[in-house]
Amino acid sequence: MPRNVIIAIGVIFFGIIAFDMMGIIVRLLGDTYPILQIAAMRNFFGMMPALILLAHARQFAALPRLNQPRLHAINLLRSTSVVVAQLSFYTALTKIEFATAGALGFSGPIFITALSVPLLGHVVGVWRWSAIFIGFAGVLTIMQPFNDGFSAYMVLPVIAAFCYALSSILVRLYPQDMPSAAIQLSQQVMTCVLATLAMLVFFDPVAITGASDAGLIVMMGAFGGTGVMCLVIAYRLADPSSVSPFEYFGIPVSFALGWLFFSEAPFDDLFPGILFIVGAGMIIMARERREQRLIAPAAFLCPPPPKTSFENLFTSKLPLDLSEILIMFSLEFSVKIAANLIFFIESP
Repeated sequence: MPRNVIIAIGVIFFGIIAFDMMGIIVRLLGDTYPILQIAAMRNFFGMMPALILLAHARQFAALPRLNQPRLHAINLLRSTSVVVAQLSFYTALTKIEFATAGALGFSGPIFITALSVPLLGHVVGVWRWSAIFIGFAGVLTIMQPFNDGFSAYMVLPVIAAFCYALSSILVRLYPQDMPSAAIQLSQQVMTCVLATLAMLVFFDPVAITGASDAGLIVMMGAFGGTGVMCLVIAYRLADPSSVSPFEYFGIPVSFALGWLFFSEAPFDDLFPGILFIVGAGMIIMARERREQRLIAPAAFLCPPPPKTSFENLFTSKLPLDLSEILIMFSLEFSVKIAANLIFFIESP
């Protein structure tokens, strides 16, 4: 396996842990603070990694290029979908098992494939349409909507997956040479503004009273922003079709963290539905990878656009060493943060 792929897998694995740790903190804070307030605080502190990436790439000058009516409309739609996704998923984290919410959230690739047809004009063949139906069958198997134990809160992670998928599709409408960090920062700012306005309209903000809550809030934003940063780095280091299957490591990680922090083990509820969802995602990724291989021989007829300095930051020799350093630092950082988190939980 190529060295850059191995490093990308390590980065994406840490990103998964960061997202799940963020989810744990959201659940802990959900009993005290309104969900919209949690979303606003998460987006505010989640801006830091995007700012770091822009500073590294020295591409703050790219931000004025986003000042176009069409791009403002795209950003508003993306940010609105993210706010709805956060509101849905964060609420689900406080109402259903941690692993169940995470497993249903992995239906995102199914929605991305389906939405790419009307929004991007993609042609989806029989294999991928079959995968979409298999994935939805897995979602229904987990939710069991016709059983007495069905909870309407189980619909929320699926809504979140749809909204996140819509956001992922809309990002393809930006110019190809637009730095990812600039796009991410503009979306984070708009999302923070929308969540804050919605919170002020529908809820009364709750004051942050203790140092432990303040620490958890900062960590929540840091974990969420770091997870996004890890995905950016991983998908810059290696081909997405080689890296994306490893995102499903998030399922056993969410099982383990749900058991560790909340003593939850919903194995019987998630099988075999989770196998359908993972299988559908794998089929979609395999078909997309095959399609890329078929068009690769003709790539010389249409050479790709020149790489921006931001892209070079994560595809040259330097970023490989930088990513190795990031992984080692991140592992140490995650251990320290997890220890602090446990301390906050156990403190009276």
